Amino acid sequence: MITPGRKRGASASLFERIESGSVSYSRAMQIENLQLSIKRNLRSILNSRPGSSQSTLNLGVIDLNDATASTADFRRTIEEAIKQCIEDYEPRIKQAEVHAVSSDGYNPMDLSFHIVAHIDFNGLRDVVEFNMQLDNQNHYNLD
Repeated sequence: MITPGRKRGASASLFERIESGSVSYSRAMQIENLQLSIKRNLRSILNSRPGSSQSTLNLGVIDLNDATASTADFRRTIEEAIKQCIEDYEPRIKQAEVHAVSSDGYNPMDLSFHIVAHIDFNGLRDVVEFNMQLDNQNHYNLD
C-alpha cells in the first residue's frame, strides 16, 4: 500500500514499468497510461474499508451503515470520505473534487459520484474525470 505523502519516481506501478521496458511513449500515451494506472489504484483503495489493512489502518472509505448512523446528510459524508481517501492514498493526484450525482428516478440508495482529479506528476499535468457507482455489493466501480 502507498502511504500518504510518499513520493514515486514514475507514473506507473513497478509492474507496469517492468512490462513496458524501455519503450518510449508520446506525451498523450504517457497521460493515458497514467490515467489507467490511477484508475486501477483508485478501484483498489476505494473498495477497501478502514481497518482492513494492517499496515494502513485508515485506508479505504467508511461503510455506508457507519455514514448513515452518524449524520442525516450521508451523501456529503461519503463524498468527503471518498475525497480524503483519494488525496491521502493516490499520491499522483494533487486535488480531488467529488460530487454525488442524482439519478433521474430519485432513489436514495442509488449512489453515483462524479470525480474531477487534478494530476501533477513527473511533469505530466492533466485533469481527469471519472464517474463512479456503488453496486449492490457495496463496491465502487469506475467507468
